[in-house]
Amino acid sequence: MKRIRIIITAVLLIVFCSHTSLFAQPEKAWNTIFDGKTFKGWTIVDSPANVVIKDSAFLIHMTKNTSRHVFVRTKKKYKDFILELEVKRDTSFDSGILFRTIKSPDTAAVSLYGYQIKIDPSLTRRWTGGIFLDFGSYVTWLHPLEGDVRAQQAERVGEWNRFRIEAIGDRIKVWVNGIPTTNMINSRYKEGFIALKIHYLKNTEWNDQMQAMFKNIRIISKNASKYSRGIDIPVKETE
Repeated sequence: MKRIRIIITAVLLIVFCSHTSLFAQPEKAWNTIFDGKTFKGWTIVDSPANVVIKDSAFLIHMTKNTSRHVFVRTKKKYKDFILELEVKRDTSFDSGILFRTIKSPDTAAVSLYGYQIKIDPSLTRRWTGGIFLDFGSYVTWLHPLEGDVRAQQAERVGEWNRFRIEAIGDRIKVWVNGIPTTNMINSRYKEGFIALKIHYLKNTEWNDQMQAMFKNIRIISKNASKYSRGIDIPVKETE
């Protein structure tokens, strides 16, 4: 009996250590790409831009009488990755998280284009976490949240929200506060910058004191598929 207890104890210790190792591995895989103090590793595209660092976060405002989006983007390009960050924004602040973005021609209406996770200013539509393409003069939705009530309610406006983006091969998944919002297959863009968008502000009825904040930005860009999560919404294949 004593021998059996020893064997059971040993097995339990092995299982515990294995689980501990599994939980520890993802933390070691993460790399912080915003230090919360400086613009190291980041650059601002287009101007004027009202971007500062406050309370360990990028603090951004829209600027009146502007005609082009402004972007805070990484200097490094990424291909396959898992990205996590926290976002808080005022009501109706129009923004987005872009990835696999590339530089537009000088004649284009926007400086960068690529996949964009919408941070939706419409509090009736509430498609935050969906994906669309913004070419300045027009937009195209690849993965809207129409009919997905759970996804539409994922963002808590005015509070910190946790975004997780997986872009591995042609499979793209997004979660907002742990709730799946996008599960998409699309091969349009393969590699590019990560960027945070500040929407232009022609309409002076919008308040240029509204703000958004981005912090705790980290990424897994090595063996990202190893840390990919399952997702419980249907996959959509788009062009």
